[in-house]
Amino acid sequence: MRSVRLPDVNALVELSLPDGRSYPTRVEDADGLVIKVAAPRGVGDIDVPVLGSAVSLHWTGPRGLYTAPGTLAAIERDRVTLWAVEADGNVDYYSRRTAVRVAAGEPIRLLDLAEGSEVFHGRFVDISERGVRCHGAAAGLSVEQPVLVKMVLDNNLLALEGSVLTVSDPEGDDVTTVVIYDPPDAQAQVIRRYVLNAQIRARKAAADSAAG
Repeated sequence: MRSVRLPDVNALVELSLPDGRSYPTRVEDADGLVIKVAAPRGVGDIDVPVLGSAVSLHWTGPRGLYTAPGTLAAIERDRVTLWAVEADGNVDYYSRRTAVRVAAGEPIRLLDLAEGSEVFHGRFVDISERGVRCHGAAAGLSVEQPVLVKMVLDNNLLALEGSVLTVSDPEGDDVTTVVIYDPPDAQAQVIRRYVLNAQIRARKAAADSAAG
C-alpha cells in the first residue's frame, strides 16, 4: 500500500461497500482527501449507505487497477445528489503484469479461431486479466491452438482471442485447460471489475465466517 494521487474530477470510478454492493459513478469534485461522486442512479435516494460506512473507490489507469479505502462522510442533495467520500490517503495498486486471480465457476466456451467450431465448453475454475483455467468437455483442443473465448461476467458478454497454454486431454468430458489472452482495455476493465467484486465477496464471506 502506498500513497498515490486520487482520481481527478470527471474520472469514472466504482464505489463499493463491504456487503458486496458496487456502483459505477463519476467524480464531480475533489478537494484533498475528500472525493465527491454522483449518487448512483436509481439508488442514490433509496439504497443509501449510513454516514460513516466504510466504502472504497476503484478506478483504472494506464498501469492497472487502483483502489482507495475511505468512509462515506456526507450526502449533498442538490440538482445532482453527491456522496462525499473521505479517503484515508492510501491506495492499493494492482499491476497488469501481476494480474490477480480469483476462483469462480461461470460457463465458458472456446471456439477454434480459424474454423469457428466449438472445441470446449464447461466452466472456468479461476480467472485473471491474463488468463482463465477451465474444466469441462473438449473436442479437438490442442496446446498453442488459437481460440475465441466466450463468457459472461456480471451480465457482460466477452469474446476474447486467446491461445491454449495447457490441456489435460484433447478429447473427453473431464478436461482441464488453461487459456491465456491479452484483452483490449474495455474488456480488461470488465474482467478487473469481476475479479475485484469476487475478492470483496470472498473477504465478506471470510469475515462472516469468523464472526459466526
